[in-house]
Amino acid sequence: MPVLSTRAASLQQSAIRKLDALVRRQVGVRFHRLNIGQPDVPTPAPLLEAIAAFQPEVVAYGPASGLPECREAAAAYHARWSPGLRAAHVVATVGGSEALLFSFTAVCDPGDELLVLEPYYTNYNGFATVAGAVVRPIRTHLHDGFAIPSDEVLDAAVTERTRAIVFSNPANPTGAVYGEDELRRLLRWATRHDLFVISDEVYRQIWFEEPPTSALSIEEHADRVLVIDSLSKTYSACGLRLGFLISRNLDFMEKVERLGQARLGPQPLAQHVGIAALQLDDSYYASIRRIYRERVTVMMAALDQLPGVSAPHPRGAFYTMVELPVDDTERFARFLVEAFRSDGESVVVAPGGGFYAAPESGAQKIRLAAVTEAPQLQRAVEVLGEALIAYAG
Repeated sequence: MPVLSTRAASLQQSAIRKLDALVRRQVGVRFHRLNIGQPDVPTPAPLLEAIAAFQPEVVAYGPASGLPECREAAAAYHARWSPGLRAAHVVATVGGSEALLFSFTAVCDPGDELLVLEPYYTNYNGFATVAGAVVRPIRTHLHDGFAIPSDEVLDAAVTERTRAIVFSNPANPTGAVYGEDELRRLLRWATRHDLFVISDEVYRQIWFEEPPTSALSIEEHADRVLVIDSLSKTYSACGLRLGFLISRNLDFMEKVERLGQARLGPQPLAQHVGIAALQLDDSYYASIRRIYRERVTVMMAALDQLPGVSAPHPRGAFYTMVELPVDDTERFARFLVEAFRSDGESVVVAPGGGFYAAPESGAQKIRLAAVTEAPQLQRAVEVLGEALIAYAG
């Protein structure tokens, strides 16, 4: 039997999707799916109209870095808070996932290291493995709102193989939001160590108190900043698979163009829809913030009623990391899917271990996503509480 590559053998299973096969095997169960960030908010009508209007005579290849008009629309959108951006600063990608993979590949040689604020989006592991890079976690903590650690803590994590620091803002899975002071300090620190800063900003329009600061808006350090964006969450259009990689560093962008040439171009339909999405006015973004603020408030109030359960209130995005009174949330998550039923209902959660470099660090945690309507979230947390009692018994 031929042997697979070490890289393939070391790919991690997604903590978010690993229970899907088990869920599909269950019959007659209504599952509250709080494990995946797939919103049920209707996709905006202008996007659906753009899909219907896309009627080319030939569905042809597009440019490797994206259609010029799509890149221009993305540049104009991000220029609202990062002035001076042009189409040359934007590459259209197959989802934010490809933007991350391109970033990791362009800045790292095999064996190079990425510092990542932890807990972190579980798929950073897979992208780093495919790029041949190594994730080095830097722990953040609930007691200070998952703040970016001090320069001294960051200094201690740097080695001769460190190439970049990676974080999301607003943060998945913690719901933390980083403002201008924190971003300026981080960029000064990265400049001192001559590192890239990879800022995953796919949730930047979903915040509840103060808006996040885009790393790209701090122009004096802009040559080292790489920003990731996506249509998936903001526009409830996950299936379009359109994202953007944005940087003022044109040398970097030229190399990303070459990566894009190797896979040809992202699909023209998605970019056609993306142009419509990026031209929505501010009232749309205000409306989705109201929706998610209500959902998160309901979910957190319900969690507060569960004995022994602790969870930070998100300041952005729609996730929270929840600490449960169990020893192994991987086992508990399987119990929810395979064994526990409350009037034919159960809950699917994302075990916390996948959001840490050392899975045991998340052994008592799960991630919940407020992606259903408020009454369903209320009921889902009630079912979770019943399951905790049954599991303990």
